[in-house]
Amino acid sequence: MPAASSSTGGPRYGKANEHNALVPRDHWLEARERQAIIDYFDRHPLDGYRRLAFMRLDDNVVAVSPATTYRVLAAAGRLDRWARARSEEGHGLRATPSPGALA
Repeated sequence: MPAASSSTGGPRYGKANEHNALVPRDHWLEARERQAIIDYFDRHPLDGYRRLAFMRLDDNVVAVSPATTYRVLAAAGRLDRWARARSEEGHGLRATPSPGALA
């Protein structure tokens, strides 16, 4: 048996087991805070995300930065105000029909 796997020593001896999942941090947004940002945007659809960030501060709704506001609204699909036309790129060459096929 290798020395690292024995109970008398090795690099992990005395260390707690660690997991690979994300550990929640104090500065992460909670689900209710994300929903409050989205609801506030729905009530003020004509204002930009930067203005909304400071309006929410004034109204004591949620205190987050404009960058966080942008990330939350973009993830919720609220910043796509205009319908984008479908791109014609990436579909290959569209050749014109031959003259014999037109007749």
